[in-house]
Amino acid sequence: MQIQVTVRIDGREVANVEQVVGGTAVEIEEQTRHVQQRVGRAVLEVGWQARVDQSRRPCCCGRRMENRGRRTITIMTLSGEVSVERTRYRCRVCRGWLTPADGELCCGRHRVSRALAQRICQLATVQHFTRLEQLLADQHGVHVGHEEMLELVHDVGGTADRVRRAEAEVWHHTPPDRRTWPAPEVTPERVYVSCDGIMYCTNLCEPDPQHPEHDRLLWQQMRVGCVYWQDAQEHWHKQVLWGRESAEEFSTSLYLLACRCGYRQAREKIFAADGADWCWEIRAGQFGDAVGIVDWYHVSEHVWTTAHALHPAEKDAAARWAGDALQILRAQGGTGLVGWLSDQRGLRRGGKRAALTALLKYLHRRLDRLDYPAYRSAGWQIGTGMIESTAKQLVGLRLKGPGMHWSEAGALAVTALLAQDLNQHWHTFWQSLVLAT
Repeated sequence: MQIQVTVRIDGREVANVEQVVGGTAVEIEEQTRHVQQRVGRAVLEVGWQARVDQSRRPCCCGRRMENRGRRTITIMTLSGEVSVERTRYRCRVCRGWLTPADGELCCGRHRVSRALAQRICQLATVQHFTRLEQLLADQHGVHVGHEEMLELVHDVGGTADRVRRAEAEVWHHTPPDRRTWPAPEVTPERVYVSCDGIMYCTNLCEPDPQHPEHDRLLWQQMRVGCVYWQDAQEHWHKQVLWGRESAEEFSTSLYLLACRCGYRQAREKIFAADGADWCWEIRAGQFGDAVGIVDWYHVSEHVWTTAHALHPAEKDAAARWAGDALQILRAQGGTGLVGWLSDQRGLRRGGKRAALTALLKYLHRRLDRLDYPAYRSAGWQIGTGMIESTAKQLVGLRLKGPGMHWSEAGALAVTALLAQDLNQHWHTFWQSLVLAT
Protein backbone atom coordinates (compact mmCIF):
# COMPACT_ATOMS: atom_id res chain seq x y z
CA MET A 1 0.00 0.00 0.00
CA GLN A 2 1.21 3.47 -0.87
CA ILE A 3 0.40 5.83 1.99
CA GLN A 4 0.42 9.58 1.48
CA VAL A 5 -0.44 12.01 4.27
CA THR A 6 -0.56 15.76 3.69
CA VAL A 7 -0.20 17.78 6.88
CA ARG A 8 -1.92 21.18 6.82
CA ILE A 9 -1.88 23.55 9.76
CA ASP A 10 -4.25 26.55 9.59
CA GLY A 11 -4.72 25.84 5.89
CA ARG A 12 -0.98 25.86 5.15
CA GLU A 13 0.69 22.70 3.93
CA VAL A 14 3.71 21.98 6.17
CA ALA A 15 4.62 18.39 5.28
CA ASN A 16 3.91 15.59 2.88
CA VAL A 17 4.52 12.12 4.33
CA GLU A 18 4.79 9.18 1.94
CA GLN A 19 5.50 5.57 2.85
CA VAL A 20 4.93 2.11 1.43
CA VAL A 21 3.13 -0.09 3.95
CA GLY A 22 2.91 -3.85 3.57
CA GLY A 23 3.98 -7.27 4.80
CA THR A 24 2.67 -9.13 7.84
CA ALA A 25 0.14 -7.68 10.26
CA VAL A 26 2.92 -6.87 12.70
CA GLU A 27 4.99 -5.14 10.01
CA ILE A 28 2.02 -3.08 8.86
CA GLU A 29 1.34 -1.93 12.41
CA GLU A 30 5.00 -1.03 12.98
CA GLN A 31 5.18 0.89 9.69
CA THR A 32 1.99 2.73 10.66
CA ARG A 33 3.68 3.86 13.84
CA HIS A 34 6.52 5.31 11.76
CA VAL A 35 4.00 7.29 9.73
CA GLN A 36 2.43 8.61 12.92
CA GLN A 37 5.83 9.70 14.20
CA ARG A 38 6.70 11.53 10.99
CA VAL A 39 3.36 13.36 11.10
CA GLY A 40 3.91 14.11 14.79
CA ARG A 41 7.34 15.63 14.13
CA ALA A 42 5.88 17.90 11.47
CA VAL A 43 3.12 19.11 13.80
CA LEU A 44 5.51 19.61 16.71
CA GLU A 45 8.03 21.61 14.69
CA VAL A 46 5.33 24.05 13.56
CA GLY A 47 3.40 24.13 16.82
CA TRP A 48 6.43 24.56 19.03
CA GLN A 49 7.96 27.19 16.79
CA ALA A 50 4.72 29.16 16.96
CA ARG A 51 4.78 28.98 20.76
CA VAL A 52 8.37 30.18 20.86
CA ASP A 53 7.71 33.05 18.45
CA GLN A 54 4.79 34.28 20.58
CA SER A 55 6.81 34.46 23.80
CA ARG A 56 7.55 37.88 25.27
CA ARG A 57 10.93 39.28 26.09
CA PRO A 58 11.71 38.52 29.77
CA CYS A 59 12.85 41.00 32.40
CA CYS A 60 15.75 40.78 34.84
CA CYS A 61 17.04 43.21 37.45
CA GLY A 62 14.06 45.46 36.76
CA ARG A 63 14.78 45.83 33.03
CA ARG A 64 13.88 43.99 29.87
CA MET A 65 16.62 41.58 28.83
CA GLU A 66 18.69 42.03 25.69
CA ASN A 67 17.92 39.83 22.67
CA ARG A 68 21.12 37.98 21.77
CA GLY A 69 19.82 36.10 18.75
CA ARG A 70 18.25 32.76 17.97
CA ARG A 71 19.80 29.34 18.20
CA THR A 72 18.47 25.97 17.16
CA ILE A 73 17.90 23.24 19.73
CA THR A 74 17.09 19.60 19.00
CA ILE A 75 14.79 17.88 21.49
CA MET A 76 13.93 14.20 21.66
CA THR A 77 10.16 13.65 21.79
CA LEU A 78 7.72 10.76 21.52
CA SER A 79 7.76 11.43 17.77
CA GLY A 80 11.55 11.51 17.50
CA GLU A 81 13.94 14.46 17.21
CA VAL A 82 12.35 17.88 16.74
CA SER A 83 14.37 21.04 16.01
CA VAL A 84 13.21 24.50 17.11
CA GLU A 85 14.78 27.96 16.94
CA ARG A 86 14.51 29.88 20.18
CA THR A 87 15.78 33.25 21.36
CA ARG A 88 18.48 33.69 23.99
CA TYR A 89 18.47 36.75 26.24
CA ARG A 90 21.07 38.43 28.44
CA CYS A 91 20.60 40.82 31.33
CA ARG A 92 22.33 44.18 30.84
CA VAL A 93 22.88 44.53 34.60
CA CYS A 94 23.86 41.14 36.04
CA ARG A 95 24.96 39.68 32.67
CA GLY A 96 22.93 36.51 33.30
CA TRP A 97 21.63 34.41 30.40
CA LEU A 98 18.08 33.12 29.92
CA THR A 99 16.38 31.03 27.24
CA PRO A 100 12.69 31.04 28.29
CA ALA A 101 11.52 28.56 25.65
CA ASP A 102 13.69 25.79 27.08
CA GLY A 103 11.64 25.76 30.25
CA GLU A 104 8.47 24.98 28.31
CA LEU A 105 9.84 22.65 25.64
CA CYS A 106 12.33 20.62 27.69
CA CYS A 107 12.16 18.68 30.93
CA GLY A 108 14.48 20.87 32.97
CA ARG A 109 18.05 20.89 31.67
CA HIS A 110 17.49 17.69 29.69
CA ARG A 111 16.98 17.86 25.94
CA VAL A 112 13.95 15.61 26.30
CA SER A 113 10.29 16.64 26.10
CA ARG A 114 8.24 16.38 29.28
CA ALA A 115 5.93 13.79 27.72
CA LEU A 116 8.87 11.54 26.85
CA ALA A 117 10.52 12.19 30.22
CA GLN A 118 7.35 10.99 31.93
CA ARG A 119 7.49 7.70 29.98
CA ILE A 120 11.17 7.23 30.82
CA CYS A 121 10.60 7.78 34.53
CA GLN A 122 7.62 5.44 34.53
CA LEU A 123 9.71 2.68 32.94
CA ALA A 124 12.46 3.30 35.52
CA THR A 125 10.07 2.44 38.35
CA VAL A 126 9.56 -1.09 37.04
CA GLN A 127 12.73 -2.01 35.12
CA HIS A 128 16.47 -2.07 35.68
CA PHE A 129 18.34 0.90 34.21
CA THR A 130 20.37 -1.37 31.94
CA ARG A 131 17.18 -2.27 30.05
CA LEU A 132 15.65 1.19 29.76
CA GLU A 133 17.35 2.16 26.51
CA GLN A 134 16.13 -0.92 24.65
CA LEU A 135 12.65 -0.85 26.21
CA LEU A 136 12.18 2.78 25.22
CA ALA A 137 13.19 1.99 21.66
CA ASP A 138 10.88 -1.04 21.51
CA GLN A 139 7.86 0.69 23.02
CA HIS A 140 8.13 4.22 21.60
CA GLY A 141 10.56 3.94 18.69
CA VAL A 142 12.91 6.63 20.04
CA HIS A 143 16.49 6.42 21.30
CA VAL A 144 17.82 8.13 24.42
CA GLY A 145 21.21 7.22 25.85
CA HIS A 146 21.58 5.24 29.08
CA GLU A 147 23.46 7.99 30.96
CA GLU A 148 21.01 10.66 29.85
CA MET A 149 18.07 8.61 31.13
CA LEU A 150 19.87 7.92 34.40
CA GLU A 151 20.48 11.65 34.96
CA LEU A 152 16.86 12.44 34.07
CA VAL A 153 15.43 9.94 36.58
CA HIS A 154 17.81 11.17 39.30
CA ASP A 155 16.81 14.77 38.59
CA VAL A 156 13.04 14.21 38.56
CA GLY A 157 12.88 11.76 41.47
CA GLY A 158 15.43 13.75 43.45
CA THR A 159 13.32 16.88 43.04
CA ALA A 160 10.28 15.04 44.43
CA ASP A 161 12.30 13.97 47.47
CA ARG A 162 13.73 17.45 48.06
CA VAL A 163 10.31 19.10 47.79
CA ARG A 164 8.89 16.67 50.36
CA ARG A 165 11.74 17.26 52.80
CA ALA A 166 11.65 21.03 52.33
CA GLU A 167 7.92 21.11 53.14
CA ALA A 168 8.52 19.11 56.32
CA GLU A 169 11.46 21.29 57.35
CA VAL A 170 9.52 24.52 56.92
CA TRP A 171 6.58 23.15 58.89
CA HIS A 172 8.83 21.79 61.65
CA HIS A 173 10.57 25.12 62.20
CA THR A 174 7.36 27.17 62.11
CA PRO A 175 6.05 28.05 65.61
CA PRO A 176 2.97 25.93 66.45
CA ASP A 177 0.69 28.96 66.68
CA ARG A 178 1.67 30.03 63.13
CA ARG A 179 1.50 26.67 61.38
CA THR A 180 -0.85 26.06 58.47
CA TRP A 181 -2.34 22.61 58.82
CA PRO A 182 -2.68 20.59 55.59
CA ALA A 183 -6.29 20.42 54.46
CA PRO A 184 -7.76 16.89 54.68
CA GLU A 185 -8.38 15.30 51.29
CA VAL A 186 -10.54 12.57 52.91
CA THR A 187 -12.31 12.36 56.27
CA PRO A 188 -12.58 8.72 57.36
CA GLU A 189 -13.90 7.81 60.80
CA ARG A 190 -10.90 5.58 61.53
CA VAL A 191 -7.31 6.21 60.43
CA TYR A 192 -4.28 3.94 60.81
CA VAL A 193 -0.69 5.19 60.72
CA SER A 194 2.30 2.89 60.44
CA CYS A 195 6.02 2.95 59.64
CA ASP A 196 8.84 0.48 59.18
CA GLY A 197 12.32 0.12 57.75
CA ILE A 198 13.61 -2.09 54.95
CA MET A 199 17.24 -2.71 53.99
CA TYR A 200 18.64 -2.36 50.48
CA CYS A 201 22.14 -2.78 49.02
CA THR A 202 24.16 0.38 48.29
CA ASN A 203 27.27 1.19 46.25
CA LEU A 204 29.17 1.91 49.47
CA CYS A 205 31.70 -0.56 50.84
CA GLU A 206 32.84 -1.65 54.29
CA PRO A 207 35.51 -4.13 55.47
CA ASP A 208 34.33 -7.73 55.43
CA PRO A 209 34.73 -9.12 58.98
CA GLN A 210 35.17 -12.66 57.66
CA HIS A 211 37.70 -11.64 54.98
CA PRO A 212 39.59 -8.55 56.23
CA GLU A 213 41.53 -8.23 52.99
CA HIS A 214 38.30 -7.69 51.05
CA ASP A 215 35.44 -5.18 51.19
CA ARG A 216 31.75 -5.93 51.00
CA LEU A 217 28.81 -3.81 49.86
CA LEU A 218 27.04 -1.91 52.62
CA TRP A 219 23.30 -2.24 53.24
CA GLN A 220 21.26 0.74 54.40
CA GLN A 221 17.74 1.24 55.66
CA MET A 222 15.01 3.04 53.77
CA ARG A 223 12.25 4.29 56.04
CA VAL A 224 8.73 3.74 54.76
CA GLY A 225 5.43 4.92 56.15
CA CYS A 226 1.78 4.69 55.23
CA VAL A 227 -1.59 6.04 56.30
CA TYR A 228 -4.54 3.78 55.55
CA TRP A 229 -8.29 3.66 56.05
CA GLN A 230 -11.53 2.12 54.79
CA ASP A 231 -14.22 3.97 52.87
CA ALA A 232 -17.98 3.60 53.29
CA GLN A 233 -17.91 0.47 51.12
CA GLU A 234 -15.14 -1.00 53.32
CA HIS A 235 -12.56 -0.74 50.55
CA TRP A 236 -9.02 -0.09 51.77
CA HIS A 237 -7.03 2.97 50.68
CA LYS A 238 -3.53 4.10 51.58
CA GLN A 239 -0.99 6.84 51.02
CA VAL A 240 2.70 6.01 51.30
CA LEU A 241 5.91 7.77 52.29
CA TRP A 242 9.64 7.13 51.87
CA GLY A 243 12.81 8.64 53.33
CA ARG A 244 16.45 8.25 54.29
CA GLU A 245 16.48 11.11 56.80
CA SER A 246 16.48 10.81 60.60
CA ALA A 247 13.45 9.41 62.41
CA GLU A 248 12.63 12.89 63.76
CA GLU A 249 12.62 14.45 60.28
CA PHE A 250 10.71 11.49 58.84
CA SER A 251 8.07 11.79 61.55
CA THR A 252 7.18 15.31 60.39
CA SER A 253 6.60 14.15 56.82
CA LEU A 254 4.50 11.24 58.10
CA TYR A 255 2.41 13.56 60.24
CA LEU A 256 1.76 15.94 57.34
CA LEU A 257 0.71 12.98 55.20
CA ALA A 258 -1.61 11.79 57.96
CA CYS A 259 -3.19 15.24 58.19
CA ARG A 260 -3.96 15.16 54.47
CA CYS A 261 -5.62 11.78 55.06
CA GLY A 262 -7.95 13.18 57.73
CA TYR A 263 -5.99 12.15 60.84
CA ARG A 264 -6.86 15.25 62.87
CA GLN A 265 -10.58 14.91 62.11
CA ALA A 266 -10.80 11.11 62.60
CA ARG A 267 -12.78 9.75 65.54
CA GLU A 268 -10.50 6.71 65.93
CA LYS A 269 -6.71 7.01 65.49
CA ILE A 270 -4.46 3.96 65.58
CA PHE A 271 -0.68 3.79 65.32
CA ALA A 272 0.50 0.26 64.50
CA ALA A 273 4.11 -0.90 64.11
CA ASP A 274 6.53 -3.68 65.01
CA GLY A 275 8.93 -3.47 67.92
CA ALA A 276 11.53 -1.08 66.42
CA ASP A 277 12.25 1.69 68.93
CA TRP A 278 12.46 4.47 66.31
CA CYS A 279 8.89 3.70 65.18
CA TRP A 280 7.56 4.22 68.68
CA GLU A 281 9.61 7.38 69.10
CA ILE A 282 7.67 8.71 66.11
CA ARG A 283 4.42 7.72 67.77
CA ALA A 284 5.43 9.47 71.01
CA GLY A 285 6.51 12.62 69.18
CA GLN A 286 3.74 13.08 66.62
CA PHE A 287 0.93 10.60 67.25
CA GLY A 288 0.55 10.61 71.03
CA ASP A 289 -3.24 10.86 70.70
CA ALA A 290 -3.41 7.59 68.75
CA VAL A 291 -3.87 4.14 70.27
CA GLY A 292 -0.61 2.19 69.92
CA ILE A 293 -0.71 -1.44 68.74
CA VAL A 294 2.34 -3.68 68.42
CA ASP A 295 2.02 -5.96 65.41
CA TRP A 296 0.53 -9.29 66.55
CA TYR A 297 2.81 -11.34 64.32
CA HIS A 298 5.91 -9.57 65.60
CA VAL A 299 5.01 -10.51 69.17
CA SER A 300 4.19 -14.04 68.02
CA GLU A 301 7.73 -14.41 66.64
CA HIS A 302 9.16 -13.62 70.07
CA VAL A 303 6.82 -16.14 71.68
CA TRP A 304 7.89 -18.84 69.21
CA THR A 305 11.58 -18.04 69.78
CA THR A 306 11.05 -18.62 73.50
CA ALA A 307 9.11 -21.83 72.82
CA HIS A 308 12.03 -23.27 70.85
CA ALA A 309 14.44 -22.25 73.63
CA LEU A 310 12.30 -24.09 76.20
CA HIS A 311 11.89 -27.21 74.06
CA PRO A 312 14.88 -27.26 71.68
CA ALA A 313 14.50 -30.91 70.67
CA GLU A 314 10.72 -31.28 70.91
CA LYS A 315 8.85 -29.56 68.08
CA ASP A 316 5.44 -30.74 69.26
CA ALA A 317 6.07 -29.56 72.83
CA ALA A 318 7.31 -26.19 71.53
CA ALA A 319 4.20 -25.83 69.38
CA ARG A 320 1.90 -26.63 72.32
CA TRP A 321 3.67 -24.13 74.56
CA ALA A 322 3.53 -21.39 71.93
CA GLY A 323 -0.13 -22.16 71.24
CA ASP A 324 -1.00 -21.85 74.93
CA ALA A 325 0.93 -18.57 75.25
CA LEU A 326 -0.68 -17.01 72.18
CA GLN A 327 -4.14 -18.10 73.29
CA ILE A 328 -3.61 -16.31 76.58
CA LEU A 329 -2.29 -13.24 74.73
CA ARG A 330 -5.34 -13.23 72.46
CA ALA A 331 -7.84 -13.65 75.29
CA GLN A 332 -6.20 -11.70 78.13
CA GLY A 333 -3.72 -9.40 76.39
CA GLY A 334 -0.19 -8.63 77.44
CA THR A 335 -1.02 -8.42 81.14
CA GLY A 336 -2.43 -11.95 81.18
CA LEU A 337 0.56 -13.35 79.30
CA VAL A 338 3.04 -11.63 81.64
CA GLY A 339 1.33 -13.25 84.66
CA TRP A 340 1.41 -16.71 83.05
CA LEU A 341 5.06 -16.35 82.04
CA SER A 342 6.06 -15.15 85.53
CA ASP A 343 4.64 -18.35 87.02
CA GLN A 344 6.50 -20.39 84.41
CA ARG A 345 9.79 -18.64 85.09
CA GLY A 346 9.70 -19.67 88.75
CA LEU A 347 9.84 -23.31 87.64
CA ARG A 348 12.80 -22.92 85.24
CA ARG A 349 16.55 -22.64 85.65
CA GLY A 350 19.56 -21.74 83.54
CA GLY A 351 19.09 -20.94 79.86
CA LYS A 352 15.34 -21.64 79.89
CA ARG A 353 14.81 -19.17 82.74
CA ALA A 354 16.90 -16.62 80.81
CA ALA A 355 14.72 -17.12 77.71
CA LEU A 356 11.57 -16.45 79.73
CA THR A 357 13.19 -13.42 81.35
CA ALA A 358 14.04 -11.99 77.91
CA LEU A 359 10.46 -12.43 76.70
CA LEU A 360 9.07 -10.84 79.86
CA LYS A 361 11.41 -7.88 79.46
CA TYR A 362 10.23 -7.45 75.85
CA LEU A 363 6.56 -7.56 76.91
CA HIS A 364 6.95 -5.24 79.91
CA ARG A 365 8.39 -2.48 77.69
CA ARG A 366 5.32 -2.66 75.42
CA LEU A 367 2.56 -3.62 77.84
CA ASP A 368 0.41 -0.60 77.04
CA ARG A 369 0.30 -1.65 73.35
CA LEU A 370 -0.66 -5.32 73.80
CA ASP A 371 -4.35 -5.13 74.78
CA TYR A 372 -5.43 -7.33 71.89
CA PRO A 373 -8.86 -8.29 73.35
CA ALA A 374 -9.83 -4.59 73.42
CA TYR A 375 -8.44 -3.97 69.93
CA ARG A 376 -10.30 -6.92 68.45
CA SER A 377 -13.50 -5.91 70.26
CA ALA A 378 -13.24 -2.47 68.65
CA GLY A 379 -12.77 -4.03 65.22
CA TRP A 380 -9.22 -2.73 64.80
CA GLN A 381 -6.45 -4.34 62.79
CA ILE A 382 -3.82 -5.98 65.04
CA GLY A 383 -1.40 -6.83 62.22
CA THR A 384 0.76 -4.52 60.14
CA GLY A 385 0.35 -6.19 56.78
CA MET A 386 -0.32 -2.82 55.15
CA ILE A 387 3.10 -1.40 56.01
CA GLU A 388 4.77 -4.70 55.13
CA SER A 389 3.24 -4.57 51.64
CA THR A 390 4.20 -0.90 51.37
CA ALA A 391 7.84 -1.72 52.10
CA LYS A 392 7.78 -4.42 49.45
CA GLN A 393 6.12 -2.18 46.85
CA LEU A 394 8.36 0.84 47.47
CA VAL A 395 11.69 -0.88 48.04
CA GLY A 396 11.60 -4.66 47.86
CA LEU A 397 10.33 -5.12 44.31
CA ARG A 398 12.52 -2.45 42.68
CA LEU A 399 15.60 -1.91 44.82
CA LYS A 400 16.27 -5.48 45.95
CA GLY A 401 16.50 -7.32 42.63
CA PRO A 402 19.32 -9.81 41.95
CA GLY A 403 22.70 -8.06 41.82
CA MET A 404 21.25 -4.58 42.40
CA HIS A 405 23.17 -1.98 44.40
CA TRP A 406 22.29 1.68 44.55
CA SER A 407 23.69 5.14 45.01
CA GLU A 408 21.91 7.30 47.57
CA ALA A 409 20.55 9.54 44.80
CA GLY A 410 19.33 6.62 42.69
CA ALA A 411 17.56 4.81 45.52
CA LEU A 412 15.76 7.95 46.68
CA ALA A 413 14.84 9.03 43.14
CA VAL A 414 13.28 5.73 42.10
CA THR A 415 11.49 5.30 45.44
CA ALA A 416 10.11 8.85 45.22
CA LEU A 417 8.76 8.18 41.73
CA LEU A 418 7.20 4.90 42.83
CA ALA A 419 5.48 6.71 45.69
CA GLN A 420 3.87 9.19 43.27
CA ASP A 421 2.41 6.24 41.36
CA LEU A 422 1.24 4.32 44.46
CA ASN A 423 -0.38 7.48 45.84
CA GLN A 424 -2.16 8.01 42.50
CA HIS A 425 -0.48 11.41 42.15
CA TRP A 426 1.52 10.56 39.04
CA HIS A 427 -0.16 12.99 36.65
CA THR A 428 -0.62 15.82 39.16
CA PHE A 429 3.03 15.44 40.13
CA TRP A 430 4.15 15.99 36.53
CA GLN A 431 1.80 18.93 36.07
CA SER A 432 3.36 20.74 39.04
CA LEU A 433 6.97 19.57 38.49
CA VAL A 434 9.50 22.40 38.22
CA LEU A 435 13.11 21.54 37.33
CA ALA A 436 16.11 23.79 37.00
CA THR A 437 16.92 24.57 33.33
